[in-house]
Amino acid sequence: MGDPVDDIIRIASLTMSEDEADRLVGWIALRTGRSKALAAGDDTLARLRHAAENWMDDDQRRRLAGWIARRTALGEDPVPPAPGAVRRGV
Repeated sequence: MGDPVDDIIRIASLTMSEDEADRLVGWIALRTGRSKALAAGDDTLARLRHAAENWMDDDQRRRLAGWIARRTALGEDPVPPAPGAVRRGV
């Protein structure tokens, strides 16, 4: 992995649907206390890049890039659960 922002965008562009990438923008907004509507860009990947570059610190970006890389490799939902979400066993 190289630059975490580039890694996030690369993984998103190769493996995520537009809806998943949009949900990831929403997750970043919620996690950082921002409004999703403030993510600037002409398309979902541009908004995702804006959110990752401007709203997260280096450590958060590295952890998120690792998370989505692992999850997509396993074929699982690449968007982390909402902060504070309760996980319930089935």
